[in-house]
Amino acid sequence: MKHTHFSLVLCCALFCLSGCGGQKNPEGRLDVSGTVTFNGSPFVGPGSYYIAFEPVDDPSAGPSKASIEPATGKFKCTMQDGLKPGKYRVKFNAMAEYDKRTKKPIDPEYAVTADIPEGVKISYYVSLLPPDFNETNVVEFEAVKGKKNVFNHNIEVSFVPNASTP
Repeated sequence: MKHTHFSLVLCCALFCLSGCGGQKNPEGRLDVSGTVTFNGSPFVGPGSYYIAFEPVDDPSAGPSKASIEPATGKFKCTMQDGLKPGKYRVKFNAMAEYDKRTKKPIDPEYAVTADIPEGVKISYYVSLLPPDFNETNVVEFEAVKGKKNVFNHNIEVSFVPNASTP
């Protein structure tokens, strides 16, 4: 009886570990990767950089997002958060946190906030891209099943972010 109980528990554990019947990607999402550069170079300086793929055919599905690695410009959406086959509008977001006192970008790795009382906001965020790259952007991409889906894009602008206090 103990041997049968152990075998049953082992089979159940293996079934769950295998993805409950092999359904690892029930929605048919696809890996998408690529590189996003800014005026031909990776993003420079502290900030948060993201790419979002908004479905054109089914906007209610919501976007798939990925962080862009600033030093290389590379991003990757894996099957878990990747794209379903179809057309997408691509939006880019680059934000930097600025210190209200110095009006300079804050590097989160070196930020010192020990002298700031709790609840006091000493920073604000500034978009590093003009609105047409994250609000009214018309760059499109199509994710295709059975194809290696790669999206490379260079954001070419002469935009200078406004870092004055909002």
